Amino acid sequence: MTQWIAVALAITSAVCLALGTQIQSAAVTGHTGGALSPRGLLVLVRNRRWVGGLALLASGTLLNVAALALATVTVVQPLGVIALVITTLLHARRRRLTINRRTWLAVALCSVGGAGFVACAVPATDPSHVAGAGAERLVVLLLTGLVVLVGVAEVVLRRRRISMFYVLAAGVLYGFVAVLVRLTMTALLSGGIGAVHWLSVLMILVAALLGGWMVQCAYSCGPPDLVIAGLTVVDPMVGVALGLVVLGEAGAGLTTGTAVTMGLAGLVAIVGVVLLSRYHPEVLQRRAAARARTTDPGSGTRPRAATTPCRGEHADQ
Repeated sequence: MTQWIAVALAITSAVCLALGTQIQSAAVTGHTGGALSPRGLLVLVRNRRWVGGLALLASGTLLNVAALALATVTVVQPLGVIALVITTLLHARRRRLTINRRTWLAVALCSVGGAGFVACAVPATDPSHVAGAGAERLVVLLLTGLVVLVGVAEVVLRRRRISMFYVLAAGVLYGFVAVLVRLTMTALLSGGIGAVHWLSVLMILVAALLGGWMVQCAYSCGPPDLVIAGLTVVDPMVGVALGLVVLGEAGAGLTTGTAVTMGLAGLVAIVGVVLLSRYHPEVLQRRAAARARTTDPGSGTRPRAATTPCRGEHADQ
């Protein structure tokens, strides 16, 4: 029963995250014409719409934390894919986009893959399992290295504006955050404030802030539903992998057949993300606009350079 309460909290969290993502994305794209800079972020902090989106995202995060306190990472994290459907519909309405068949197929694949993953994860995990201190230290060590790597890569790749880098980096960081939140809440509920490992709390804050910056940068050069699609696939996969391999959350129900089914469900969701990144109507519009800027139909010549909305959207040309 407790796990299903966690599922309900996670679904409500997904709704808040979808609404907050749509609102923040609109605020970011309305105030930036290129790569988001720290100065641009300071401008956004004074934007009421952006702050409202932040409040929704914070509410969604708190609900997700409550869900993680009641159930394992493996059960809670994949439910975030519900946010994709909501974000896609809201964004299409705001931009007056016609959602094409391939986009609907992509959304369906992400949703079916996520739902299948959860259906397999619920009986395959042990919600009463408590990870040891060694496992938590390993997660913190891995996350520390990841934060350094992502921070350096962000500085090096900033001018290239590779959208999938932002999305993948945020997804991996948030996957680690979910695991550490689960460990921290478990320690707090079982042993009180004295049982909490404060280095884990510090790394939660650092990774969450860096992941938030990655998300804001992704908003500046891509549709919000593509960002959500990447996060709702990468985030849970990282969380599940850490939960099963590092934390030992696998229960007696995790058979070979169940593991294979979970893998196939995850693959279906990944295919959905790839399709969305290639055939989303806004991505197609950006691609067409980039072609128009790089080629002069009147003279048949190419100008010296063109500014693309975001690298990674033209890889299939």
